[in-house]
Amino acid sequence: MSEYNRDQWASFTAIREAMETLSRDQLALLATAVRPYLAFRQKLAAFHEKFFAPHCMPLCFTTHQSACCGFESIFTFFADQVITYLVSKTDERERLFQALLRPLRSDRCVYLGPQGCVWTLPPISCAMFYCEKVKERVFAEHPEAHHTWQALRNEEKAFTYPDRPVLFDVIENLFLDVGVDSPHMYFHRSPGLLRIKRKAGLQASAVDQKGSA
Repeated sequence: MSEYNRDQWASFTAIREAMETLSRDQLALLATAVRPYLAFRQKLAAFHEKFFAPHCMPLCFTTHQSACCGFESIFTFFADQVITYLVSKTDERERLFQALLRPLRSDRCVYLGPQGCVWTLPPISCAMFYCEKVKERVFAEHPEAHHTWQALRNEEKAFTYPDRPVLFDVIENLFLDVGVDSPHMYFHRSPGLLRIKRKAGLQASAVDQKGSA
């Protein structure tokens, strides 16, 4: 198993084990916390289907030349993993683990299956990525889509840009509190994100301080 696959496997395994030990109150808190984000993702998915899906499918997926789903472009936050695990059924969760048992190819994401991404809710970095060629075409044909896209990008920051308390950081804190650690906890490990948190005056945890050392 490649290092990438091992790290992904370790995170999902830790999430699965933690989910089994979280109290009813903790699970309820998590479900409530992600609700606005799931509503945002529904809007984003509707936007994609209306404007981009007709272009992305023939240009990238069917030609196997996707810039979106190449290994180098795949970036996952720990919260991405938690949320997709939370909203997935048992068989959908199992597909994540089965995908990681496959050899990693350099030309495509390990999670890319015959029908597309095996994540129930793909990572936010994937959902927000469009190549310049497609964006130029869509925005030329539908100028109103550009304004909607900018609004969606701003809305995404409310969940992922830690110049204030944000969902993705909150989720990491919840799992850290129950003893989970993961290389994908970038809100406590990434020097760039830690700088943003410090500038915003957000209190640093011991894990934050270790990550910025």
